[in-house]
Amino acid sequence: MIRPSYAVKLARTKLHSKCGMLFASTIVASLLFAALIAIIIVFTGAEKSAEMFIKKVGNDRYLVKASPNIPNKALGITNNLSLEEIRELKAFEKKYYQNLQDKYKSLGLAYDKSTEAPALLPASWMPDSLPEEQRVTVNFSSPVISDFNDQQFEKYAKTANNKLTNLKEIGSKYDAAGYYIVDKISGLPQIPALRLIQNDKEDFGNSNPKADDMTTYGYYTNAIYNSNYTFTDQQLLRRYMLATDASHLNGIPVVVSAQEAVSLFGKKLNLETEPADTNQKSTWLKNVQEKLNGHTYQVCYRNSAEQTLLKKIQQDYIEAKTNEANKDYQKPSLIYDYPKQACGDIAVKSDTRTAAEKKSDDSNEANQKKLGTYIEPKHKLLTFQIVGIKYAQPQTDYKKNASEYIKNLLASQDYSSSLDIPIQLYDSLPEKLKFSDVQQQEASSTAVRLMRDEFTPRVLEFSSVAKARAFLDNEACPELNDKCNKQFAANPYGSNYLILDEIGKLFNQIASVALPGVLGLAIIIIWFTVSRIIAENRKETAIYRAMGAKRRDIACIYIIYVAIVALRIAIVSLILGIAAAFAVANTYGKNLTGTAATAFGVIGSAPQFSIFSLESPTLIIVIGSIFIVSLIASIQPLLRNVRRNPVQDIRD
Repeated sequence: MIRPSYAVKLARTKLHSKCGMLFASTIVASLLFAALIAIIIVFTGAEKSAEMFIKKVGNDRYLVKASPNIPNKALGITNNLSLEEIRELKAFEKKYYQNLQDKYKSLGLAYDKSTEAPALLPASWMPDSLPEEQRVTVNFSSPVISDFNDQQFEKYAKTANNKLTNLKEIGSKYDAAGYYIVDKISGLPQIPALRLIQNDKEDFGNSNPKADDMTTYGYYTNAIYNSNYTFTDQQLLRRYMLATDASHLNGIPVVVSAQEAVSLFGKKLNLETEPADTNQKSTWLKNVQEKLNGHTYQVCYRNSAEQTLLKKIQQDYIEAKTNEANKDYQKPSLIYDYPKQACGDIAVKSDTRTAAEKKSDDSNEANQKKLGTYIEPKHKLLTFQIVGIKYAQPQTDYKKNASEYIKNLLASQDYSSSLDIPIQLYDSLPEKLKFSDVQQQEASSTAVRLMRDEFTPRVLEFSSVAKARAFLDNEACPELNDKCNKQFAANPYGSNYLILDEIGKLFNQIASVALPGVLGLAIIIIWFTVSRIIAENRKETAIYRAMGAKRRDIACIYIIYVAIVALRIAIVSLILGIAAAFAVANTYGKNLTGTAATAFGVIGSAPQFSIFSLESPTLIIVIGSIFIVSLIASIQPLLRNVRRNPVQDIRD
């Protein structure tokens, strides 16, 4: 038997035969494996970095926002009423006005039936094929409707199976935790009842919500102007929070969008507008956070009674202007004027009422007080203090460039159009800074119903993607699904971990197809190379046999030869693959940390986002497969060669 050292020497000498063909085969095979190695390195790095950010956002957990799926009928009456529902509403209306008459009678007040606002009005557009009783439309301005809706919701709430207790029962099957409050209605009204004070003035011309575009992003980036606020658990806001010490608060804590804050307060604080260059946004956002941390702004709340007075001021002004040339025009006996200072009292401009008119007004007010319907005009100055900055991300930005696409891929779409008030910080405020009195003034039935903790949306924590996915698939419908027949509607919260998980699975599927394909091509290339080399060296092999070498000695030489070739391919593949992956990471990976940090809002404590990682076990499989494939490719030509007649090969 030939010595192993001699076999190695003989195998190495064969590397000098057919050098050109061997070099070409090595390079082609190496390029195939190098491409596969580079893809694995880049994807593994991106996957691990995305996972780090997701865990950073969710405190090493996977978050799901779940909301009770409340039927529209329970939330409020609509115009699509059945005959049975119409009759139910009519019966309720009859009882409502009868109770009201009894109340007037008990208070010794005269009841005027003409003041009744019917719950249903005739509808001329309804088809004649419907019964006369059903050809009606709902009069939503009738006080009957509000009370009827309250009754309907109370009936629903008694038997509802989508309360917090039900959610916890379902969540326990998947080891859910957290159940943090999110998007809980604050009870604060929107513009014009709550109006932003700018330059020490109330702009009474601003009475409608605005949006830069008709999306939730457009409304969210105007939420300060629109005065749209909700309560959210502080745990969910910690990545945006700049201050958590309640002792330093001088106003209602709020997390605002960077875009709107810069638009409203940037000039005063010497802040630049948002840069178009993605690479500069992280630095810009840090500067915004530093300068806006603790900044306060004020809004003025005016209740419905004061809103009525403000409308009267405008109506009286229009009427006076319209009748400037009318000599017979008589101006109203009581005219009000706008406040002289921000959130000041509405003044009386002129009062020419007669004694009888004053007595009548006083009598009406006294009667309203007896009935409990009188609303005293009130206003209040509210101070908000910025304790967090959130970079609002429009979903449509993914079309602009790869960086924006990555943002949308990592961070889930937020459908909220309201600013977040951290519950724990708000609860720690002194009573004088809170808005409890405003909540009582604005306690409309809809707000009161949805402010209940048992029906408030919650964010659940899961220990794995699999458990979060199972909960979403089995127990909930996607949000905004009109045909949902499950107890809850839910979506991933904070990040698109489900999409990223699917991408990971898809990559593994592609790799499971690509790897065999590359291996197949490599087998063909190596088989062709080894076959050619063995065929060219048949005489040499025959001489070895004539000198006493056995078949296994010949096989040993060629196996070592193939192993050396495989080692070369492996080394070249690794060098080229790592170099290519490093080049990609160096070219495109520089700004990914800033991009991901901006998307997730973890500017100050963002981990490094890298698309270069050598930690994938698949790399070992690829390298090992190079040697296995090389040996497999050499079996057929080697067996054919050692079985040949050496005498015949020497003669040929």
